[in-house]
Amino acid sequence: MVQRRLLTVASTAKIILAVSGIFVAGAVTGGFVSLRVADHLARQKRSVERMGSTEIGARLAEQLRLTPEQKDKIRPIINQTSEELRKVRRETFSQMAALVEKMDADLSKELTDEQRVLLKEVRAKEEERRKQWMAERAKRNEGRPPDGPGSEGPRPPGPPPTP
Repeated sequence: MVQRRLLTVASTAKIILAVSGIFVAGAVTGGFVSLRVADHLARQKRSVERMGSTEIGARLAEQLRLTPEQKDKIRPIINQTSEELRKVRRETFSQMAALVEKMDADLSKELTDEQRVLLKEVRAKEEERRKQWMAERAKRNEGRPPDGPGSEGPRPPGPPPTP
């Protein structure tokens, strides 16, 4: 009877450790993937927005040997594409946030009360880090014109990876 109870406790502990390990691995992986996706989208955005700027627009115009009339015609195309990419990025971030919320809800079903509290703490730290990064980014860009036509160049890189 005692041995059976010890085996049950040991089995339960193993299951909890396995689920916790899976959760931690998923959270870490999800964090890195999210950062990679955000970095990729930011690079795409900067690339498209710079096409409308004088520096990149001039280089592209030179490479394609565009006439002044062609330059005037492609500027709205580049600006429109830039706006569409911003929209896609906003939608993608919203979808990513919804997926993380769903993952947290699904994970919570498998976690103990103590682990649920830890999960909330992890998410709160991530949110605080994101807010801090946004504040630092806004501070760096104070008084600086936005990317795009007439800008002074691309914005600084995205947030640093989570340690």
